[in-house]
Amino acid sequence: MKKLLIAGLLSCAVAGQASAENLDQETALGMASLMICTTFYAEHDMQIEGVIVGQSMMSHKNAGIEDMIMSKETSQALDQYMKNFQAANKEQQIKICDGAIKFARESTFVKVPE
Repeated sequence: MKKLLIAGLLSCAVAGQASAENLDQETALGMASLMICTTFYAEHDMQIEGVIVGQSMMSHKNAGIEDMIMSKETSQALDQYMKNFQAANKEQQIKICDGAIKFARESTFVKVPE
């Protein structure tokens, strides 16, 4: 599952790209939470929450998150996040996904035109 997530999150994650920016850990984990929780909400027929995280996920993708580079430390944090989510029961997963909604509302990665 991590390979799928990383492929979706960072299709251009090649360390040799000089022009690409580094993806900070908080944003990487936030984007991962958006991706995971979009699926979680769809599977549990939680449409409003799914729309919130789904729209935010697409906004982040359109803002260029896929062109950024992920460090080894961020990759390890992503591994741990995935393990925690998979080991959690449904109630715990809902609490984890509350973090995705918070990230969707508070992320500064996507710049809103003034």
